[in-house]
Amino acid sequence: MRIGGASGVAMSGGASGADERRVTITNPAKVFWPEEGYTKAELVGYYEVVAPWLLALFEGSAAGVDAVSRWDQREVVFQKDAPEWTPDWVRTERIHADDVDRDIDYFVVDDLDSLRYVVNLGTIPLHLWSSRLSSLDHPDWLVLDLDPKGAPFTDVVKVARALHAILDDLALPSYVKTSGATGLHIVLPLGAGYDYEVTRTFARLLAVMGVEAEPEISTIARPLRSRGGKVYIDFGQNGRGQTVVAPFSARPLPGAPVSCPLRWEEVTARLDPARFTIKTAPARFDKLGDPLAPVLKGRIDVAAALRKLEHRAPASR
Repeated sequence: MRIGGASGVAMSGGASGADERRVTITNPAKVFWPEEGYTKAELVGYYEVVAPWLLALFEGSAAGVDAVSRWDQREVVFQKDAPEWTPDWVRTERIHADDVDRDIDYFVVDDLDSLRYVVNLGTIPLHLWSSRLSSLDHPDWLVLDLDPKGAPFTDVVKVARALHAILDDLALPSYVKTSGATGLHIVLPLGAGYDYEVTRTFARLLAVMGVEAEPEISTIARPLRSRGGKVYIDFGQNGRGQTVVAPFSARPLPGAPVSCPLRWEEVTARLDPARFTIKTAPARFDKLGDPLAPVLKGRIDVAAALRKLEHRAPASR
């Protein structure tokens, strides 16, 4: 994964070995969240605490290939390429991006030193691919991004619960997390068993079923002006090179919220995503661990789900 950023990193020690990899945090008192006064040092400290869970998702992967953003003067700068001065010990991977017709050097954040290096660049949110480096064309998960863009969060919850019921009925395991902003992400395990074309097609079918279940408050219309104040069920993140905000990632928003893995029973009208911040979330993770972790261990059976839907179709006519 390559991450964009400014600011250098002072390296202590000799020219090789563990000392070479020791990252000294530069400008640790720099304030990233002005209202709260949270600093770069506090952000680094947060990522160090959540590293065991975050790195488990990134390991060996493009859930290992990452794109990042920097927050400068309250502006988000999205930059996938690692800077030219990235030290040799930080792993990067060059991948061709068809949409821009060029190679992109991604950071591969697969250990604590690399994570600290990346965060020291000024990176706040981490984004990641849904596929690993060893199987870039076969994602490990399918994601449905519930984006309210003005709709009340209670509607996001209703749509999420409707989709959860649909998935349970199809015997499809699913997991959920906050986006770290105003939405929710529903994630299904694929185990690199399908390519992106199959994944995106099936994700679109699920999104349509979600709209059928909650037609008054949900839509798959992408243009904002066409959504009519409804929750957008975005299935479009299921494409090669598409990224989503990583679980546990902080966001450059007031309060320093994080993308928080949830248990499905927490997805109720009382859910408030703003509660999960770089200050409050670590205690939760220490107590509950990562409810999203099983997503990397399973695989849904798309064919079996489609057969179930086919058998039900006549009765619905």
